[in-house]
Amino acid sequence: MKILKFILIFIVALVVFYVGAILLGVNLPKPAFLDKGIEGNAELKVTLAMDNNVQNPLPNVEVDLAAKPGNPPKGGVAITNELGVATFKVKPGTYFIFFNDLTFPKNLKVPQPQEITVIEGAANKKIILVTTSK
Repeated sequence: MKILKFILIFIVALVVFYVGAILLGVNLPKPAFLDKGIEGNAELKVTLAMDNNVQNPLPNVEVDLAAKPGNPPKGGVAITNELGVATFKVKPGTYFIFFNDLTFPKNLKVPQPQEITVIEGAANKKIILVTTSK
């Protein structure tokens, strides 16, 4: 019985330490219940268009947004509409706009990640011009 009690106390202490370290900013994998995502009230519109004279819009393209390129958090994925615009509703902050290599159109060159600062109440817009692959 004493061993079971010791194991239970050890597990609880370990969980408290782990959650505390994450809350203090230590870069550890976060459990799903702690990942609140980037969803918020600030609006960001990212427009994708061809880098040509007409700047044709690129519809149905996944655009990702996160504090750093990688797996986008909750609220960090949008699909461009018929005008080539992907709309995000996020917390104010600095983010990277990037693209999923697996779903990006194969005939186009994937743009480099681009940093943007989103401010609540401002017109947060970014136009990204895309070229054809060579």
